[in-house]
Parts: sequence; C-alpha cells; structure tokens
Amino acid sequence: MKAALALALLLLSCLAPAAAPVPEARSWPVDATQSQAQFGVRKFWFAHVRGTFPGLRGNLRRMDARAGAGLAQVYATLDVAGLRMDDAGDRAHALGPGFFDAERYPVIHFDSDPFPLAELVNGGSLRGLLLLHGERHPVAFELLPSDCPRQPIGCVIRVRGRISRSDFGMRGWRGVLSDKVELDLRIVLRTSSNPEPPEPSAH
Repeated sequence: MKAALALALLLLSCLAPAAAPVPEARSWPVDATQSQAQFGVRKFWFAHVRGTFPGLRGNLRRMDARAGAGLAQVYATLDVAGLRMDDAGDRAHALGPGFFDAERYPVIHFDSDPFPLAELVNGGSLRGLLLLHGERHPVAFELLPSDCPRQPIGCVIRVRGRISRSDFGMRGWRGVLSDKVELDLRIVLRTSSNPEPPEPSAH
C-alpha cells in the first residue's frame, strides 16, 4: 500500500506544470562616445539651422516578468552646454534665453514608457516624458526598424520625432525660427555587469 501511494505521488509530481522561469532584469548603458542627438529647425521658412548634442548618456532597461515580460524602458540625458553648431553666432543664440537657456536649464532628459523589446527590430512608437527648458511634457517619437542581428548590443538605434518648442516655453525668435523642431537620435548600447539602471536625473 505504501509503495502504491509513493508511486502515485511521484506520478502527480511529474504531471504538475513546472513554474515558469522569471527572466532577470538587465540594463545596458548608452555608449556616450558613439551616441548623439541632432536637431533641426527651419529658419526664415527656407533654410535650416542644425545642431548636435554629443555624449548622449542613459540606459536601456529590460523589465522583469512581474512588471511585463518582453518590455523595456529607456532613460536618456543630454548636457545642453555640449551643443555643437557650425556657426558660433547660431550656437550663442541657441544656448541663450530665447531658446535652450543653458544657464538656467542645463539638462535635457527623457524617460520612456515601457515598450516591447521586439520594436528595436521591427520599429514602433516610443512614448514618454521629455524634460526640456525646465518643463516636462509627454511626447511620442518614432523608433525606426533595424536589421542589425545583434540587438540590442552593437546596433545603432534610431529615434526620430518632432516637438513644438513653444510647448516647452521656448518662444524666442518666433519671427525667425519655426515652432517645429525635428529630432534625430542615434543610440549605441554597450555591455555592463550592472543589472540596475541609473537613477533618472534632473526632474
């Protein structure tokens, strides 16, 4: 009788579904040496003023299964004073009170909403909160598809979008510059042994 009971318990244990493994959350820091953000704004309705923010910093974090399997979030930060432009006069105006106002608002920061990691390959919408010129507002950018086989490491992640600068209180030079600002981000990630993302900066 004891042998039969032991055999029945053994069979039940074999038939019971195994607990699904919980994937460990992992983060990949942005490689600031290869990542940058560019912007362009129309001047006098026929020319463009363009600038580049090198040294884009941040983190791509894969969320664990408890929060949402297959989802990730992006945190990104730029130092406004690092702006590069071909014309020194344009740069001075861009960093001044009428535009970025770098002295008062030295950082641009973006916190994304969770998005499917598969969109790094297939493309999709990248939504989140953008801190710019001291104001934080929701934005939506386009995450471009990529055929790079090594996602997410070693691939260029392209993000494009458009914002209204007046929405962020940047109302200077309204008779000269368009209200619409085009954004183009190139992000490269690197490996890291640290599984936790850095704290989002400058709220």
